[in-house]
Amino acid sequence: MPSSNYIPAKDADFQSWLLNFSTLLTASPTTYGLVAGDATAVAAQYTAWHAAYLLATDPGTRTSVTVAAKDVARANATAVVRPLAVEISRNAGVLAADKVDIGVNPNTSTPTPVPAPTTVPVLSVDAYGFLTMDLRYRDESAPATSRAEAVNAIQIEVVGTTSATVVSDPATLPRIGVYTKVPVRINWSSGQRGETAYISARWVTRTGLVGPWAAIITPVVS
Repeated sequence: MPSSNYIPAKDADFQSWLLNFSTLLTASPTTYGLVAGDATAVAAQYTAWHAAYLLATDPGTRTSVTVAAKDVARANATAVVRPLAVEISRNAGVLAADKVDIGVNPNTSTPTPVPAPTTVPVLSVDAYGFLTMDLRYRDESAPATSRAEAVNAIQIEVVGTTSATVVSDPATLPRIGVYTKVPVRINWSSGQRGETAYISARWVTRTGLVGPWAAIITPVVS
């Protein structure tokens, strides 16, 4: 069974693994989702590696120079072969049996997409200053003393403005910013002092998926 890293650690095992990999790939590159040029590149690396390996392991030619040359040849071969081995392993169009034969794990699993958040932030103003507010937030599923975000969320998008008329739809509010730390400092202009602010927020995932809007809160700018 091939290792999870594809490339064996010991030189003797690497020699056998690379020979097998090159031989099978040269015989039928399309079986492994690759092309003839890939097979040619691997074969060239095997030839260089094999010659250096023989010199470094033969007592009559083993010196610090030949050992160093062997290490360089291995690094060069690995740099070419590893991406191809990973590509074969992840290719769902390559049979699992063929993956095992060429020496890679039959990994054909597809990563599960991270879904958009389904919960909302709970918002509160923690502190007021002159034309400032410190907004705190936590997920609705978290305890009141927690600062936990929604599952899969890494940011919170905050929207808001002051208004003389009631705002009931968070989607109509302008964006204030996107944040990762609590509290969020919101700054207002002098013309907004004494006005009612309408603030909402929603969770955002690493890939930009967003959750539903939180209930609007209505603090007064001081």
